[in-house]
Amino acid sequence: MLEFKCVSAADFERYNKFRESDLTNASEGVFATMFIWNRYYNMEFADNGEFLFIRFNIKNKVPSYFFPIGKGDLHRALEQLFEYAQSRGEKVCFRLVSSENAQKLKSITDRQFSFTPSRDSFDYVYLTEKMISLSGKKLHSKRNHLNYFFENYDFEYVCVNEPQLLSECAEKARLWVGAKTKNTNSFELGAMESYFNHYFEFNQKGAVLKVDGEIVAMTFGERLNSDMALIQIELADDNYRGAYQAINKLFCENEWKGYRYVNREEDMGLDGLRRAKTSYQPELLVEKYYIEEETE
Repeated sequence: MLEFKCVSAADFERYNKFRESDLTNASEGVFATMFIWNRYYNMEFADNGEFLFIRFNIKNKVPSYFFPIGKGDLHRALEQLFEYAQSRGEKVCFRLVSSENAQKLKSITDRQFSFTPSRDSFDYVYLTEKMISLSGKKLHSKRNHLNYFFENYDFEYVCVNEPQLLSECAEKARLWVGAKTKNTNSFELGAMESYFNHYFEFNQKGAVLKVDGEIVAMTFGERLNSDMALIQIELADDNYRGAYQAINKLFCENEWKGYRYVNREEDMGLDGLRRAKTSYQPELLVEKYYIEEETE
């Protein structure tokens, strides 16, 4: 029987051991993304040696699971999960399941499931070259903002590789996000606090733009797979026109030029964020599904 235990930062290496044999294009594929949102997910981990199982215990929601991560006998792994859920009097529900894994589930078991697209969780994926050049008619307005920033501000691009600068980023992030959400206890703010607290431990990359010694934009991410980088945080001072376009371009140019794609995560169903991510003309969307076992 599977034995689930609460997730901690110490599970970073354990998670990566399974992940490296099962790379994905989805933003949840990296430990940092999962971990920093754990105040919302309340995750537990279990493994059978071949696969890692992740259980979500979201407040006021039915317990659910991430699709097993690893390589080996997937049918056996799924049966173990069904057995565990049955022992608790629960049906099996999966969340954030990729199209590929949804197809695997259909082909590997005779159990009946309903499949619901989780549109608010679809990741936006862009060509890295396009994020650097902003070429094409549809990105004309982005280039205008970028050129304005380059022409009007004496800025400095700095990689975040020492604690003092990271601390400055955390302070700015609290200020900017707190002002936007009007809620210093928001999950978003808590997720970023967790991210900054474990930044070096989780081997992240980051950069800032400074004007007159002050941070006006910041961004952070990591490798998702051999062909794709992941941008987890991107923030800028709205008083500096073009700061978002500049930090995006320069981060991709300096840190991720060797990767074909950049995943800039989901829009969380927020209209403004959806418009912003769509306006950059994504190359593709990483689809995800909520899958629920159908019982009589």
